[in-house]
Amino acid sequence: MATSERGFSYDQLDVLNRIAIHLAEAVDLRDALAVVLDTLFAEAGMARGVITLMTPRGDEVSAAITAGDVSPAYLEKMRYKAGEGITGEVFATGRPAYLSQVGTAERFLDRSGLRRDLDGSRLAFFCVPIGYRNTTIGTLSVDMATSDVEDPSREMAFLLEVARLTAPFVQRCLLEERLEVFHRAKLPGGAFGKLIGKSAPLQEIQTLIVRVADARTTVLITGETGVGKGVVAELVHHLGAGRKQPFVEVNCGAIPASLIESELFGHEKGAFTGATQRRIGVLERAKAGTVFLDEIGELPLAAQTKLLRVLQNREFERVGGSETLRTGARIIAATNRNLEEAIIQGSFRSDLYYRLNVFPLRVPALRERGKADIMLLVDYFIQRFAVETGKEVNRIDTPAIDMLTAYHWPGNVRELENVIERAILLVDGDVIHGHHLPPSLQMNRYAPRREDLGDFSVRVRNFEEELITEALKDTNGNQTLAARKLGISKRIIQYKITKYGIDYRRFRAGRH
Repeated sequence: MATSERGFSYDQLDVLNRIAIHLAEAVDLRDALAVVLDTLFAEAGMARGVITLMTPRGDEVSAAITAGDVSPAYLEKMRYKAGEGITGEVFATGRPAYLSQVGTAERFLDRSGLRRDLDGSRLAFFCVPIGYRNTTIGTLSVDMATSDVEDPSREMAFLLEVARLTAPFVQRCLLEERLEVFHRAKLPGGAFGKLIGKSAPLQEIQTLIVRVADARTTVLITGETGVGKGVVAELVHHLGAGRKQPFVEVNCGAIPASLIESELFGHEKGAFTGATQRRIGVLERAKAGTVFLDEIGELPLAAQTKLLRVLQNREFERVGGSETLRTGARIIAATNRNLEEAIIQGSFRSDLYYRLNVFPLRVPALRERGKADIMLLVDYFIQRFAVETGKEVNRIDTPAIDMLTAYHWPGNVRELENVIERAILLVDGDVIHGHHLPPSLQMNRYAPRREDLGDFSVRVRNFEEELITEALKDTNGNQTLAARKLGISKRIIQYKITKYGIDYRRFRAGRH
């Protein structure tokens, strides 16, 4: 057989050339890799090929593309941790492997089971790393009939060259896919559309979300009640590599302690009274997606112990069962409690805390984000609830704005959302006024100015200031025209402006 200076046959060089041209023009990752395998089988006498790619966690590879006699149904079975079997060993070491007879190799796992009925003594197996800049990002493996392998070293060199051509294309596609996800997330209606605001604290957490989303690292989200910890958890999931897999949420504080283990790990039939059939827990239902454990600080100690094992070994058993199961789900936890204090009190395991707190994300309170973020949220909720109720509310008056921005928002974004929903239900026209807001916001603004001020007086004062402010706004701060608009004298409006401390100059043209 004629060979080139590099030792390849001219047929092999032709295959390499065709693969290089195809990858240079290809766009879709999986379609392109399928063509690579099909070309190897059609032109190089190879069979049952698999290309695995590194999972987002970085500690294993899973089959991304199969061809030849391998059915796509076997993809999920072909996952290899670093060092596990021949494929896992190649992934871990970055060195190729060759078996002249798969039937005599104990390390050959055959997870697909497709060689079970074949004579292993007549099958040779090649597995080479797909490496990019000293990092193994996947593997390429194929079978060949032992009788067809004339020179194993030449076949190995050929497959290494195929892998070398493939690696930059794979890396580019993965990066482009990730960039596309983040680009779509920033567009109106995208994933980041749920995390509304432009303040520095919010921009900082958005940056951290982008950094951790694709890493599959365990994340612990902390923050006060109502800040949007669930929104952050969904963002981490939807921006990550497992976004096409399920996102399963569990509120650890809302499920009785006697049932929380069954919810997380599932149970077998007869495991306890009322267990009339097997139940699949969220760790199984999430598959390779995300399990979001909200209010993790409320998790009972017994369940904490089992969850620690999941984080350490990715293993668990159903309640009442003996079969050890593995989970590929990412764990994201959230709490509004101080877990370090809970550790001191003995209600939370310190080792679990350190396993969860690999990548902490603290969601800022609404009062830390500034007035601009408050008003952006106000506008968003007004539009949303106006559409839901069929009302045409398009403006909020100045006194109401002052109340909203002066309030300290102990309930954070959730409280603001409830306040705007209530206002939309109360409003009759197209403008939200101060009297449409809850008394807590009105008392918060006016009570400090005068002791023993009754609720009735607060409401009267609020309404008077609201009317005067709106009149001044409509007349560009002209007190005479504002008084005429309200049907009162200029002396009275000047008295009220002084009494309520209204700055009429803020409404003059050019000062808005």
